[in-house]
Amino acid sequence: MLTVANPSDYDTQVAQEERAHRAVRERHLFLLGIVLLATALRFLLLDDQSLWYDEAFSVLLAKIPLPQTLAFTAQDVHPPLYYLILGWWIRLFGEGEFVVRALSAMCGVATVPLVYAVGRRTLDATTSLFAALLAALSPLLIYYSRETRMYALLTSVSLLSSYLLLRITNMRAGAKLRLLLWGAYLAASLVAAYVHYMSFLVLAAHAVFFVVWWLAHGHPRDLGKEAVGVGALWAVGYSLWLPRLVDHYLHFTGYWQGSMHPLQTLQRVFAGFTLGETIGSPAGPVLVSGHVVLLCVGLALILPALRKSKSPLSAWSSFFLATYLLVPLLMLCVLYYYKPKVSARYSMVFFPAFLLLISGSITVMWRQRSDRTRHLVSVLWRGSAVISACLVLGVACCADGELLFAPEMRRPDFRGAVRYVCHECAEDETIVLIAGHMFPVFDYYCNGRERHPLPDDPVLRIDDMIGLQVTEGLQEIASGKKGVWVLRWQHRIVDPQDTVSTLLLSQGTEMPVPRSFPGIGIRHFLLSPDASFVWDTSLKLPAGARWEHDISLIEARLNDDTFQPGDDLQLTLFWRADQPVDQSYTVFAHVVNQRGTVWAQHDGYPASATRQTNTWEAGETVEDRHRIPIQEHVPSGEYDLVIGIYLNDGHTLPRLPILDEVGNAQQDSLTLAKVQVVQE
Repeated sequence: MLTVANPSDYDTQVAQEERAHRAVRERHLFLLGIVLLATALRFLLLDDQSLWYDEAFSVLLAKIPLPQTLAFTAQDVHPPLYYLILGWWIRLFGEGEFVVRALSAMCGVATVPLVYAVGRRTLDATTSLFAALLAALSPLLIYYSRETRMYALLTSVSLLSSYLLLRITNMRAGAKLRLLLWGAYLAASLVAAYVHYMSFLVLAAHAVFFVVWWLAHGHPRDLGKEAVGVGALWAVGYSLWLPRLVDHYLHFTGYWQGSMHPLQTLQRVFAGFTLGETIGSPAGPVLVSGHVVLLCVGLALILPALRKSKSPLSAWSSFFLATYLLVPLLMLCVLYYYKPKVSARYSMVFFPAFLLLISGSITVMWRQRSDRTRHLVSVLWRGSAVISACLVLGVACCADGELLFAPEMRRPDFRGAVRYVCHECAEDETIVLIAGHMFPVFDYYCNGRERHPLPDDPVLRIDDMIGLQVTEGLQEIASGKKGVWVLRWQHRIVDPQDTVSTLLLSQGTEMPVPRSFPGIGIRHFLLSPDASFVWDTSLKLPAGARWEHDISLIEARLNDDTFQPGDDLQLTLFWRADQPVDQSYTVFAHVVNQRGTVWAQHDGYPASATRQTNTWEAGETVEDRHRIPIQEHVPSGEYDLVIGIYLNDGHTLPRLPILDEVGNAQQDSLTLAKVQVVQE
């Protein structure tokens, strides 16, 4: 017969267990509600907007054969795994807009319980639930959960690897369990690395955390051996792709040249954390500053509280959170200093640490106590916690509303523009795409239709701009065609001088386009029967002048010496610098009368801005073409064709002097030829 020494103690214990179970069930119900909210926000109107370039490129790479996918991604900005997973997804479910975005939406939903799981390992249950709510409402996570790209998958897999590492460093885990956890961590970290290069930010944070933890715990031999073994296996698993990563960072030209100050990098990163990709408002900097202050308060309050905690596990787990945020931030500041292409999506991989620390900050403020002033300080701290919670939730909800419903946040309407042009384009007309790398989204909505990408490069590269060299290709494109439709997107980058449209206008008439589509430009040209875009270099001109900085004109050619209004003067210059040039200079070509009045001109960076002087290599020859339209208002007479070089500083435009044989500065311009303008 069993007896209970003290029935009242037994009843109290049972009651406590029941309350604990009830609290767990309530937390799980709250978490379920948060996950359902996250699901609604990520799947609501998922196919309402057109795919844009990046998404269509994802679909293209997912559909082509595996060897082609690997060959392309070896030269692109992203590794291949996401495209392989998306290809499997498309083969199972199709390639409609909703379907191809649903993979990212599901990964975005999975991020929410993973944030909660990492929070339970680093903070407490209440804080973890609040962090999960912030993840569900985050405009940054929502935006990229609704896009056919790899960022939602990257975030969820990186979170999973972080959770596994926290489980591994739990000293209560046995050897067999640790082995399983190490295997899962190896798989998750390799998946993340093959999904996106930014996964290395989190992997670096993991390495820093583990090394510090291992040293502080007396460097246990078993764990050290396991970590070294997993690291070696990871290196073997990634060895085939590691050279691509190094080559990408050193040589990829899809970024602007220059540098970015670390403070500017931090500003952009935290703006993305706070507002995502939503349009900034005058209050934007204030809101971002509020979040940053809240983060700093959280770090100032959480870390001292953990040092006083009796639980070493809590202290080390929260040290992990600080490492998870600060190590990637430091690495980004270094990376962006040399490659200044900052985007919120590149920092998503460590964004969960920001959410957890913000949540921890609010929770710690709520729990602050002071014995000396009794509850006055407690009231102030709780008031601050309420205000902070309202701030982060209110900003997230407002940004979500703007993201989902504001017209300004809609992606470029490729769907409408492409279908309209394909419908209106006659059989004896053709279509030109500027920039040419938009061809995947064109083919997605109008597959099989003739189109001509300019430049014909599948990746945006800032050193591959359209110049006057396009004339030969344009002649072939327009041959036998009565008209040309031009679709324009990112044309200010690849065709900064509007060369293609100017050439088409010079050989035809522009027709009005009654429809317009957000983010996409459409122009329609009817061509003259004798339209000619051939670049003529029939006349050779005297050359041999030398400018300051050892810039020499070694050859010059002209298409003719007599022109009528409406003709194009086509000038080709061949430059050579005997030493590197440290600044980017502008070349001018002017048609001037005897009084020095300029009647026609073309000013621009050499080779239509594709070969600026500060990119010239010593001894190489640079071909530089200038098209000078002779307008109707130019009177008949004789003119000088004058060229020179100047620095476009926005103010005085100082010209480089031409040097004589002994290096003395002479005039600042060179007269190449006499040309005649004859009225019909």
